[in-house]
Amino acid sequence: MAYIIKRGALYYLNLKLPKHLFPRCNTLRLSLNIRQRQNALFLAASLAQQVHSHLNAHPMADLQTLRRLCSEWRDATPTQPIQTAPRKAPAATMKRNSDGLTLASLSKLYIEEGKRGGTWREVSTHEVERSLRDLFELMGDMPVEAFDVQQARLLKDRLSRCPQYFGLRPEYEGKTLKQVVESGAIYKTITAVTVNNRLRKISAFLNWCKTNGYVADNPLVGMKVMTGSAKEARLSFDRHDLATLLNLDTLKTEARKHPWRYWLPLLGRATGARLEELCQLRVDDFIEQQGMQCIRIDDSREDQNLKNSSSRRVLPLHPSLIEQGLLQYADSVRANGDGRLFPKLEAVRGKLGHAASKWFGCYKAKLGITDRRKTFHSFRHTFIDDLRDAGVQDSLIKRMVGHEDSSVTFGIYGSRIPIKAMAEALTHIQ
Repeated sequence: MAYIIKRGALYYLNLKLPKHLFPRCNTLRLSLNIRQRQNALFLAASLAQQVHSHLNAHPMADLQTLRRLCSEWRDATPTQPIQTAPRKAPAATMKRNSDGLTLASLSKLYIEEGKRGGTWREVSTHEVERSLRDLFELMGDMPVEAFDVQQARLLKDRLSRCPQYFGLRPEYEGKTLKQVVESGAIYKTITAVTVNNRLRKISAFLNWCKTNGYVADNPLVGMKVMTGSAKEARLSFDRHDLATLLNLDTLKTEARKHPWRYWLPLLGRATGARLEELCQLRVDDFIEQQGMQCIRIDDSREDQNLKNSSSRRVLPLHPSLIEQGLLQYADSVRANGDGRLFPKLEAVRGKLGHAASKWFGCYKAKLGITDRRKTFHSFRHTFIDDLRDAGVQDSLIKRMVGHEDSSVTFGIYGSRIPIKAMAEALTHIQ
């Protein structure tokens, strides 16, 4: 459970690799040439960290290459001296050290328990593993009780200086995340929202450690990077922006090889849906309800994920989408035997919207919309603003965009989908 097994007198590295990268054989086993358990634990944790760092930078690496690298790293690692037992160590401390309860070994228990219990969906599991990997790449492994408030502050500082797309950009190849962060170079960092999301996931792990009696306190409780409000973080589009971004001739030019470049901006404007919700649509998500053509946003398929249960919804198709031929496009995709509406979109780190998000950023900048607070998500803000300005009830707007409604009347008892009221509201979206 701590990256090691014992065979005869020697300990071996026994590291589980990501199944999506190593579907045939996902166990890396290598002799550590060590007879003492404590020394083996330290060396195995170090090798595991280096393997994860290498896979982050080289996700296509094969098992043979990893085994060769581990042999080199093992041979280059100085042997830890055997620790003699302290004269009067508290019993709890002695138990921790003898069990090798470092952050890395506990994180493995945490992930395994979460997977067994179905705590996270596949995308969430990936994000948890990524956040914990950042912890080890930036801070290294250590005994769990050594991660104190000072270490927590240092983690927050280093996370806030992490570059965007670290594992994808060629200029970072061959460098560790910590090396980049401490290099002093100028680059675009991950957003404060992303930093806080990763801090939350690491904090959840430390809460689990506390609940299970491994630590007395969680030093990350309440720790986050200060940000502006969500409203300040994203701006709505103005009328000129919309006319520029939704020019059909421009979109058709962009979509010569990628149909999703044509449809995603139009869908974003006409539905107010999140980018990931639109990218994972399937051809059978176009349905008829109450005599009207509708679109269903759901997570019933394995490759569909929603933010929360309130995100599941059905709303009528805007007439402009029907006029532009969206249903015919869906039929043509279905005729080709594809299930997803945009089959050429490929998931990156579990997100189908990765390529679409990058393209839209370049697209809007090329058209002169350079404010970083205006993103694809601005379609959603604009949709909500337009409906509010038209006097549409807030409870109806929340149902249309998949926001949770805490009101008892509409949140619990309003189970019937108000398709006609939604269609009327959509007349205010031009």
